Amino acid sequence: MDTLRSDHFPATAPVRKSPAGAEEGLLTALLWSPVNFVQAVSLAILCGTVIPVALAAQRYSGNSKPALWMARNIWAPMIIAGGLSRLSVTGQENVSPGRPALVVSNHKSYADVPILYRALPVPLRFTAKKELDRLPLIGRFIRSLGMVFIDRSNPQRAARAVRELKAALRRGEWTVVFPEGTRSIDGVVGQFATGSLAAAIAENVDILPVAIAGSGRMLSKGGFRVRPSKIQVRIGNPISTCGLKQSDRFELAAKARDAVERLLDGAVENSAASSVGSVG
Repeated sequence: MDTLRSDHFPATAPVRKSPAGAEEGLLTALLWSPVNFVQAVSLAILCGTVIPVALAAQRYSGNSKPALWMARNIWAPMIIAGGLSRLSVTGQENVSPGRPALVVSNHKSYADVPILYRALPVPLRFTAKKELDRLPLIGRFIRSLGMVFIDRSNPQRAARAVRELKAALRRGEWTVVFPEGTRSIDGVVGQFATGSLAAAIAENVDILPVAIAGSGRMLSKGGFRVRPSKIQVRIGNPISTCGLKQSDRFELAAKARDAVERLLDGAVENSAASSVGSVG
C-alpha cells in the first residue's frame, strides 16, 4: 500500500477560470464604507458575545456539541444576515446524517464557513490553516469546535494533520475540507490536493462534493468589502471510496474536483431557478 503523502495538502495550479467580475469604482466603495464599518463593528460584537458563551458551554458540557449548535444556529445565520445576503440550498437529500462523509468544497471567501454551517443539516468540523490557531479568541473558538489544523511548514507537521483528519473521520465526524488550499480570487477552481482524500480512503468514508456560488461577492478576498449577494450552495451525490487504494487518490481528487465544478456551473446557470429552497 502506498505511503500516505501529507505533502499533498498544498494547493497547486488552477485548472479552470471563470470570468472575473468588473472592478468596483472608487465612488461605490466610498459609499459602501460606512455600511462596512457598521458591519465590522457588529461582527466584532457578535464574535465577542457568542464565542465566550460557546466556550463556557463547551467547558461546562465537556464536549463540542453546544459550540457547534451555536455556530450553526446563531453565529452563522447572523453573519449571513449581517452581510445583507440570502442563502439557498439544493441537494440536501444527498446528506445522510447516519453516514458521515468528508465534505469537499470550492473556496472563495471566509464567509464559506458560516455558509456551510447553515447549508448542511449536520454538525460540521472544518480543517483550518494553523495560523488561525494563534488568534487570541478565534483560535480558542476554532479548537472548541474540533477543527483540524493544517501546518504546511514541514512534512512532519502536515503528516500530523492527516492523522488528525483520519481520527476525526474514524470517530464519525462530518469534516469539511477546501482541497484547493486557499481562497480563489477570480472564480478559478484550483486543482485538489490529495492529502485529505487519502485520509478518506484510509477510513473508507464517502466524499460529498459541494459547490458555493456568490460568497466571493458577499465577502471578497483582501480587506473587509462586504456586498449583498444571492448565495447558492449545491450539494452533489456522494462519491464512494469503497475498494480504493492510496494510489487511487489522484484519480479521486480529479473526480471530486470535476463534481464540484459541475455543481458550480449549475449554480451559475440556474441562479434564478424556482426549485432552489431558502435556508433561514
